Amino acid sequence: MDVNRQTWAAQTNLIVHPSELYVGLRSATYFVEKGDPLEYDVIVTDVDGNVAEGKAATVRSVRLAWAFENGEWVQQEVDEQVCEITSTAEPQPCSFATTEGGEYRITAQVRDETERLNQTVVTAWVSGGQMVPSRDLEQQSLVLVPDKENYAPGDTARVLVQAPFADGQGLLTVARSGILYTENFSLDGGTATLEIPIKDGYLPNVNIQVDVNGSAPRLDDKGKPVEGAPAQPAYATGSLSLNIPPLSRTLAVEITPDATSLDPGAATGVAVKVVDADGAPVEGAELAIVVVDEAVLALTGYQLADPVATFYTARSADTSSYYGRQSMVLANPDLLQAEQGLGGGGDLMMRESAPYATATAGMAMEEGAMLAMPAAAPAPAMEMEMAADSAMPGAPAQPGTPIAVRTDFNPLALFAPAERTGADGTVHVDYKLPDNLTRYRLMVVAATDNKFGSAESNITARLPLMVRPSAPRFLNFGDRFELPVVVQNQTDAPLIVDVVAEATNLKLDGAAGQRVEVPANDRVEVRFAASTDSVGTARVQFAAVAGEYADAATADLPVYTPATTEAFATYGVLDEGAVAQPIAQPQDVFPQFGGLELSTSSTALATLTDAFLYLQAYPFECSEQLGSRIMSVAALRDVLTAFQSPDLSSDAAIVASKQHDIETLRMMQNWDGGFPYWTKGR
Repeated sequence: MDVNRQTWAAQTNLIVHPSELYVGLRSATYFVEKGDPLEYDVIVTDVDGNVAEGKAATVRSVRLAWAFENGEWVQQEVDEQVCEITSTAEPQPCSFATTEGGEYRITAQVRDETERLNQTVVTAWVSGGQMVPSRDLEQQSLVLVPDKENYAPGDTARVLVQAPFADGQGLLTVARSGILYTENFSLDGGTATLEIPIKDGYLPNVNIQVDVNGSAPRLDDKGKPVEGAPAQPAYATGSLSLNIPPLSRTLAVEITPDATSLDPGAATGVAVKVVDADGAPVEGAELAIVVVDEAVLALTGYQLADPVATFYTARSADTSSYYGRQSMVLANPDLLQAEQGLGGGGDLMMRESAPYATATAGMAMEEGAMLAMPAAAPAPAMEMEMAADSAMPGAPAQPGTPIAVRTDFNPLALFAPAERTGADGTVHVDYKLPDNLTRYRLMVVAATDNKFGSAESNITARLPLMVRPSAPRFLNFGDRFELPVVVQNQTDAPLIVDVVAEATNLKLDGAAGQRVEVPANDRVEVRFAASTDSVGTARVQFAAVAGEYADAATADLPVYTPATTEAFATYGVLDEGAVAQPIAQPQDVFPQFGGLELSTSSTALATLTDAFLYLQAYPFECSEQLGSRIMSVAALRDVLTAFQSPDLSSDAAIVASKQHDIETLRMMQNWDGGFPYWTKGR
């Protein structure tokens, strides 16, 4: 709660570190061929990311092998290897042999002086491994491992394919909003390495899908291969999106304000420089430059959208895959052995009802499935920074100099939607700040034919001594209230401040000036007793002076009429002579409002005029009210306009209103010719 009882809210996040040390792992690739070593660089840092030397770290490598235990397949850690290092300023190498293919888990551990453990775990792949086999003929999954996280045009992506069976034929489909091309390949020991050339037209991504058909050993109920039984058919699929960041299509935008701290209302400017991915200046780049009050943007949490992400969005494959093999049913291995004479009791089993099944026709459809890439190692440290605004003293006011009153509180300081860079890739735009005391956000979006970029910066408008009126949003006539203003001292010393108020359409019920002490870098609320004078707009001006420092600001607020009004009307006929009409003045009312109005007519026009005006001013438009209004205009328009009643609109306005009502009523008509009272959604 601020000093003027306005609520502020904020939140923050805290990081709880498991240890004072972090250990990091880095490798040049996600997978290697069988026989090639897994090589990692190891580094130890503190929680701020600074290298910690002389710390012991252990790196452990294990291969994850599948084993059938207690009726289910589980992964076991085998082939353990350990690498011990002592950290230095440079990363230390660790290498692990790969005699078998498959999935490897690399774990690096470090302990701080209080034996608190911290570790990093990454996954690596070695060609030649196999996944857990399956008893059912179901679509199985391929593991696809790219050699890098991101690619650039001209690169060749290498993708390791690991299948759950040893032999088979595969189909590589490269797609991006449709199929680009396909390529056949063969599995070697359950793995294959695919190469995909990356082209410039693939930005920002290209999708690959791999389908493999092969065979796998038949398994019994315990998950063990059945000796002598023929292999069963098998198929597997997997898909992956290769990231190709559009770095070559990204413009680097640099914003340089003429000054970062200014007085409100000051004339200033901003320089913008645009270069391409190679650092060369970009001539003729179109810029949209906007300078906005940060407080207004914070109300909605607005963030400037990245134009590169807008124009180069990820493209899906836009393909669908259908597999008929899901309709196949595998025979029982024991029955299959008996049928082929590979086991005892074959004739008996042949004579019995064999559980052959007719497969129900069906197709499996797979669309848009993506296999996530292996998780990268967690960041060894995260920096946390806090920035504080530095006070910038304003120019001291000379004795006798009038105090500049701040009246322009437009949140938009600059909107330049079509600036162009020169041959050096720069442009300078001059503008004048409004009178707000705030922080402004400078936002720039740059564009050429196929390249885009954006940037942000900040400037601050402030004074050593500032006044911030915090008037209510509105007043009602007759209100008595305290008008608050916040006086802020942005210097490093306490100030004795004289605060004065001047108002129009408001009465200051107390002293128009007060003297307060404002501590250094603090705020104090000053309140002035006031009451409303009349309906309309009230304006109040505050001024604060402390030696050489001064500031002034104005605030406008509406003053509304009382919420409840009453009107009484009496109609009659005067044949001859005079009539005395008694009138009692109402009690407990505001004498500033209301009055007595008399109108006479030689016809019944007075009564009809009030009824006509009531229909014309009725705020709702159901079919009944529209019809009544149309009929009243048709019946009374000529006579009312002939007598020129001062309360009526012009004849042209009455005709236009009638045409509007007729068209509105026509649009409400049902298909059967009837009219509803109301139309749904209107």
